[in-house]
Amino acid sequence: MNIRIENTHPTPIVHISGRIDTLTAGQLEEQLLPLITESCPSIILNCENVDYISSTGLRVFILADKKTHACNGTISIAGLSDFLKEVFDVSGLTDLFTFV
Repeated sequence: MNIRIENTHPTPIVHISGRIDTLTAGQLEEQLLPLITESCPSIILNCENVDYISSTGLRVFILADKKTHACNGTISIAGLSDFLKEVFDVSGLTDLFTFV
């Protein structure tokens, strides 16, 4: 998995590529959660180049969602493939996020 952070104002964009699984979810969590603050409560996750997400990866998205809501922000997920969108649907997580 590769992560590139684009510090656009007021909402940073996190470009993620590859697999988000047990081996890589910790790296995503370490880089993603510190970006969400009261002064920067919202974030955009560009998942255009993500080919797989495990339940451990979904957990990171849920943790980020909780943190954004605590800071009165939102998470937008961009570029998600139909297959990965279905993973969110089946997991019951679709209503937590804005998909663009």
